[in-house]
Order: sequence, then structure tokens, then C-alpha cells
Amino acid sequence: MTDKWRFQQSIIVKFLISFISLFYSHTLTLASSTFKLQKGETLLYGHSFNESKISVPGLVFINKSGIFKKGRTWSEITTRERLNPSSMSWISRYGSLTFNHFGRDFPDGGMNEAGLFIWEMNEEAEYPKNDSLPKLNQMNWMQFILDNYSTTEEAIRSASEFEIDGWSWHYFVGDARGNTAAIAFIDGEVVVHTGEEMPVPALFNAPYDRELQLLKYFKGFGGEYMPEVENPNVPRLVRTAVLIDQYEEKVNPVEYGFYMLKTLRVYEDPEWSMIFDVQNRMIHFRTRKNPEVKAIKMDEVNFNSNEPAQIINIATSLNGNVLPYFQPYSKETMRRFIKNELLKVLPKEFYTHGGLSADEFTDRLADHSDSYTDSTNHFFRGIWNSLPGTDQNELNLSLKFEIDGNAVTVAIAMGEQEQYSMVNNLQMIGKQFCFTFHTVSGQLMEVKGLFNDDEMHAKLFGIEEFYGDYSLQKGN
Repeated sequence: MTDKWRFQQSIIVKFLISFISLFYSHTLTLASSTFKLQKGETLLYGHSFNESKISVPGLVFINKSGIFKKGRTWSEITTRERLNPSSMSWISRYGSLTFNHFGRDFPDGGMNEAGLFIWEMNEEAEYPKNDSLPKLNQMNWMQFILDNYSTTEEAIRSASEFEIDGWSWHYFVGDARGNTAAIAFIDGEVVVHTGEEMPVPALFNAPYDRELQLLKYFKGFGGEYMPEVENPNVPRLVRTAVLIDQYEEKVNPVEYGFYMLKTLRVYEDPEWSMIFDVQNRMIHFRTRKNPEVKAIKMDEVNFNSNEPAQIINIATSLNGNVLPYFQPYSKETMRRFIKNELLKVLPKEFYTHGGLSADEFTDRLADHSDSYTDSTNHFFRGIWNSLPGTDQNELNLSLKFEIDGNAVTVAIAMGEQEQYSMVNNLQMIGKQFCFTFHTVSGQLMEVKGLFNDDEMHAKLFGIEEFYGDYSLQKGN
């Protein structure tokens, strides 16, 4: 390579870097960073939320499994006429821990008990339109993923199974095996980078393809420009790649993760910083306002629906283990948070454009989960018995769906057995459901079914054997 060519390439790269820096500083109000760090026994996901002018409020939620939920669109929440409502409903299979600006089931991101992680970042987006698909707001869609799935592959598939509304985001997803994906919605199409198409497991506030185009100009990635990790004019994807490569397993991974987030900051220190240590099932977080590190051990969290959802303010001044300080969620607490904290940082036109006042917007956010306890939505509730006279060989099945508030339980009886057995791993998406249970002899069984008005069609499976199709009818 000639000196002239090196000089020309240096000028080009410096121009590109300057352009990116200018682009970020002038067009991005919020600047977030998300990455995966995986080496040896270490597997963690890190996220930071940057804002240059305001202190952004938030709540940390413990969301429970076995909860019936009714989907929402953003237009349904924010327009006086409740336009374009969602018809989607589900029962959560997994509990999760999420960080939320807008309240219950409207997360910015989080991780579920199966180790599936998802977080959003601001970026221009055009969500596909398809009236034949169920509709969800983009935050509600993230909660749906955490409620129901355990793998990145499932989350990717879900991106094409809903019509999503809301403002412009793209998404980083990672699971307990370290499989990651960047999911974007560009020109009305779902665009996914995963596997070999995602050589650096990180996402920021520009399309992943655009970030990759700059990576090739730096040393270690095919180019000549030095990738200085402390230089804010070097793209964050480049610096992340170097920081991941420089990590040594003898270094405390959580401390190194926080160091990465601070190094990748765009303005001041990040407003929010959080590390999801998948290997040790720990979540660590801190805020610029209260930088002491807080911790939550997932294995100590009660995700069962026998207790209500729990919350704590992300800006708590506590440090160390904060799990004992979570409080039961209530609409009254949510209203106070919205009025006293959230509305102070939101532009007024953000929540009044659909004709609502501040009080009405507050009520919409706080009250949206009322549909969970509305009995008119509980089409599954009751006792379902096998239809008599059908050729089902041996067994008569009876399923009993019960609901207490928003918590759903199911029990099953087989044949002449009068005692109902409680089920596990309950999940319902739309009108389809599945669960597992153990027989009296200890055999693990699975039931998959479909509701059809007052009839149910179900299949019964053993570990290696299929026990047949069943038709059941709802009793009185």
C-alpha cells in the first residue's frame, strides 16, 4: 500500500467518523448501548440508557407467571376513540424482571426466568402493516416475548407474527445459550441480523448494517484506523468489539460490564446502567442519580402468581440486595409515579395528540390491566369434560380452569380418578394452550389444546408416546 493511498484512506475514515459523531450528536435525543459478553464461563448482557438533559424515571417490575393478560396497542391507549384495539390475549408462561417507563407490561427491556433478554434502542422504524395479524404496542410485544418464550429464535419468529404500533425502536435479543439477534423494522419489513450476520453482539442507535460498514476500516477488522476504545468519535460497535476481545476471564465480569457501559457512553455517565449475569442468574443496576450498585438474584424471586406483581423505583438510594424492598404493585402507586415523575419529562404533545388530557392519559396507563380481571374476557374459565360416546379408547379427561384476580390455575383429572392434579408450565397464546403435569405414577405428560367457543380440542402426550385426540365441552 502506497503512502498516498494510506493518506487518502485516513482522510476518508476520519470523514466517516466525524460524520457519525455529528449524526449522533444532532439527531439522537436518546443514546443507548446493548451488548453481549461471552467468554468461557461468562455470559452476560449489558445495557445503558443515555440522556443528555433530563433524569428519566423508571420502575423495576417483577412480573409473574400464570397471569392472564389482554394486549394493547399504543393507539388504543392514547386516542379518545381507542382506535385500532388489540384482540390478543395470553397467559404468561414465564416470570420476568423488567425496567419500565410507562408502567405494567410496558417495558423498556428485561430478562425472564428462562434467561431470555430483550431491550430496545431508538432508531428509525417502519413497522409492517397487516390487518390479518394480531396487534400489539411495541412495549407490550416485548412483554409478550418475555412472558412466553425462552429462545432468541422464538423472539425472531414473533417479530413477523404481530402488527406492531408505537414509535421507532429496534431490538437486541439474547438467550441463555448466548444466541443473539438484532431485530429491526425497515421500510415495512422485518430485518434480522443473527448468527454469522451479527459478528459483533451489540446494538446501538443506528441500523446494524450501517455500523458494520464502518467496522471494516479499523485495525483488526481489515482496515488501518486505530480503534481507540476511549475515543468517542470511534463508532460504539467498533469499541465494543475491541472491549469484548480485551476481556480476560480472571477479571470480574460484572465490573468489566459496567466499565464497558461507561466507556461506551455518549453524553455523561449513563442515566441507567444494568448488567444481566445470565450464568449466575443475577441482575445488577445503577443510575446516574444513585450510582450505588443494586442487585437482584433471580433464583430468590417468587415468580408464582400466588403473590401480586412487585415494583421498586429504579432510582432507589439503596445498594446491594434490593429484593426485600420491592412492594406490591397497585394502580394507585402507578398513578402517583406517572403524575409525579413520568409526565414531568414527557413532551405534552406526546400524550395529548390523541385528544386526551394528562389525567386521562394517566388513567389509561394505570387502568389498562383492568381487563385482566374482567370476567367477560375469561372465555377459558370453567370445567371442560370429554364428550360422551366418542371413540377415545380409555380415558375421560376433565380440565378445570380457574382464575383469581388475574392469576390462572388449571387442574386435570383422568379416567376414574377423582382427584385433580395441578399443572405446570401453563401457557396460552390466543385460543391455543399447553401445559405439563405428572400422573399419580409420576409420568410426565403434556396437553396441547385449542378453544373453540364452548368446545375444546386437546392432544395428550407422554414423553415418547401420543395418547390421542380429545374433544371436550364446557360444563355449567
